[in-house]
Amino acid sequence: MRKHTLVLAGLALTLGVSVVPALGNPAGATVTTPPKPATSQVYVTHGLPLDDHGTKVDVYAGAAGAPVGDAGQLINDFTFGSTVGPVTLAAADYTVYLATPTAGDDGHLAPGEIIYQQNLAVPAGQNLSAVASFTAGGSPQIAVFSNDVSRTSYFSGRISIRHAAAAPAVKVDVGVYPFDRIFPRAFTRTFGPASNGQQADAVLPSFLRYDVKVRVASSGAVVSGVDRFKVDARTLTQVYAVGIPGQNFQFVVAKIKL
Repeated sequence: MRKHTLVLAGLALTLGVSVVPALGNPAGATVTTPPKPATSQVYVTHGLPLDDHGTKVDVYAGAAGAPVGDAGQLINDFTFGSTVGPVTLAAADYTVYLATPTAGDDGHLAPGEIIYQQNLAVPAGQNLSAVASFTAGGSPQIAVFSNDVSRTSYFSGRISIRHAAAAPAVKVDVGVYPFDRIFPRAFTRTFGPASNGQQADAVLPSFLRYDVKVRVASSGAVVSGVDRFKVDARTLTQVYAVGIPGQNFQFVVAKIKL
């Protein structure tokens, strides 16, 4: 993880990350509103089970519009289900490449090694997660979600359920175990409908366990679920629904301490 973070930070500097030091206000000086940060914090999650290439990829990125050969390696041998970050990136337009795992062998990206590429605009002053996943129609994509990193209480945590699967709009049931199994209406909260690329956030007590079920919004059919799921205190727990129902649909979990 440290190696990945250092590589990401080095690329960010190459692409023009600026660091603005905090300045004190001398007595009698006019106080002005500080400008918004020119950078954002970005996490990267691998949620794309590519059957034809395996579940391991190399990740490259460069300035949007620049030649492929100018892209720098972000992550080498990025395995499915893992998360790297955060990295501080300058607010700018980038082209991100998912490449075959052999692309990093010589440290140089060639056009024939690209599995998928996408332009991404990184705004300023945000905390974001970029996840390699599927569109609703089953094509590869890099979906970007916003992270609410405001601190919760000592006895609660935030859960963010994110639709990144090749599936139609879904509803998510979060029930308080074991009471939801006896009185489902009283102890179950439903989120959605949410389409691909959307998320639902909630702050939940961390001393309880939860049954999580994902249902197709139009029919109510259960696609998948997790029993007795734990939400860690003062943590943003991101739960990504990824894959294709009936083939490789599953959940990928990433956590950020608050």
